[in-house]
Amino acid sequence: MSIPNVAFLHCHFRRGGVTQVVENQVAALVRHGTANICLLSGGRNEGLSASTETHADVRRIEGLDYDSVMQTQAGGTLESDLLSRGLELAKLIHASLSGIGWVPDRSVLHWHNHSLGKNVAIPIAIGVLANRFGYRQVLQIHDFAEDFRPENYGRLIQAAMDAGYANPAGKTNEHELPGPASVNRFLFPVAASIRYATLTSGDATLLSQIGVEANSIDVLPNGVALDIHSMMGREEARKKLLSAAALPSEATWCVYPVRGIRRKNVGEFLLLSRLMPEGLYSGLTLPPTTPIELASYERWKAVADRFAPRAVFDAGIIPGVSFVDNLAACSFVLSTSAAEGFGMAFLEPWLARRGVVARRLSHVTDDFQRAGVDLDRLYDAVEIPGSAAWVTECLQESGEAYRNAWKPIRDRFGDQFVGASTSESDRAIATHHIDFARLIPKRQIEVLRRMDADKGFEDEIRAANPVLGRSISTPFADQQLERNHDQIGHAYSIEATAQRLVRVYQRFGDSSGSESFLHASHSDQSLATLINRSRPFFPCRVESEIA
Repeated sequence: MSIPNVAFLHCHFRRGGVTQVVENQVAALVRHGTANICLLSGGRNEGLSASTETHADVRRIEGLDYDSVMQTQAGGTLESDLLSRGLELAKLIHASLSGIGWVPDRSVLHWHNHSLGKNVAIPIAIGVLANRFGYRQVLQIHDFAEDFRPENYGRLIQAAMDAGYANPAGKTNEHELPGPASVNRFLFPVAASIRYATLTSGDATLLSQIGVEANSIDVLPNGVALDIHSMMGREEARKKLLSAAALPSEATWCVYPVRGIRRKNVGEFLLLSRLMPEGLYSGLTLPPTTPIELASYERWKAVADRFAPRAVFDAGIIPGVSFVDNLAACSFVLSTSAAEGFGMAFLEPWLARRGVVARRLSHVTDDFQRAGVDLDRLYDAVEIPGSAAWVTECLQESGEAYRNAWKPIRDRFGDQFVGASTSESDRAIATHHIDFARLIPKRQIEVLRRMDADKGFEDEIRAANPVLGRSISTPFADQQLERNHDQIGHAYSIEATAQRLVRVYQRFGDSSGSESFLHASHSDQSLATLINRSRPFFPCRVESEIA
């Protein structure tokens, strides 16, 4: 099926991961020769490049921004009820596209993060666009609200109730709470005119487990590109960076190229900086921007000043030193991240022929390894020794952090939406070791303080993590660097992205977009339950009171 018109929809196109993905998809379709491309958002589009704006018609749609932004603009309230807002949003999208001559049966609407809970009218609009106007739609998911975003998730559960979605027993009572199946049906509708795209096969499995047919889901990994045409040699870049950062001239460098938000597990970055070979400094590139994240970041900076002197913060904003300079100067790239939607940091450095040492996130990294990327320096834990009593106490604190994170959902909607987290209690207590990332941040600081005061304790940690120690001290082989450079450049190129996108659109075939939603049997398990069961819980992600 030939699709000459593709519209990408997101609440905004500010700088960030989703905007970059959309820009890569636009570039991919331009290379493929797609005739017409449109970008629809609530109007905050300052993250778009001149190239994207040249090749796409960028349009503002009233009602498509974040609910919080629109509430502020409206003086604190959104006037219309949810169903009216969704209907009006769909009408405005259709009117905007009709105004430039697009017709539904020759167009695809490609949504990004429709179910994140930033705008709870979007699922209603998607239904109207399918049933009333006949559009084919791709719903691409980058992040789940059910993955430790309780505020967003609560809004979505409430929205399903406001939208009148029936409970599993078929009752419709405004005073009754919707069950997980109702919320799943609200957020993830099933119809011949709707397909889903996920960044990883792990996320695709989650969707299939809640009732979306597997043959309606495509895995659509991000394209990876890195502009290194001006990248200098390692030695030249190293000298430049060390001089600009006022570090010893004989030092070596590794870099963690992220914003230091909570889920990046910054405490573990500090611990690894202590375990690095003598003279190797570790840089974290960027500070966060939101108040809670910045408070966490500034706390870790203060901790580093006392207990991790070879950890360098704000390495990405050193005057005169670019991101590419940081990458060129480093011996390898480090990642201690506790959660990723796609995991660009596992792939991008290899394009600059820099190896990666990182915490394994199986739902992300398994796909890369199946695609032929040699990630032989992933670690599963940083083992911290301790008495059985200490380990037990730490596990209890982690369990309390988990329960507190989901308390707003449980208090409003009961236990049905949140399951128990995975636990390593038996193993940890039996071995007298606990993974550092399983500790609450207060305990992580306690470990760093003790390492600084007790050389014997630090040596115990080194002895408990011999493979990790070799990973951060042994140079990567040139053969591996070249092999991964070539494999990633092929498997995740813009050209490969274009081919995947076109295949997704072609899979609609000749199906009509105007038929009603199918009566799928959505699971009565919430996505939060499935995620919590299949992925480990790391308390740093949900810290709300900064220790």
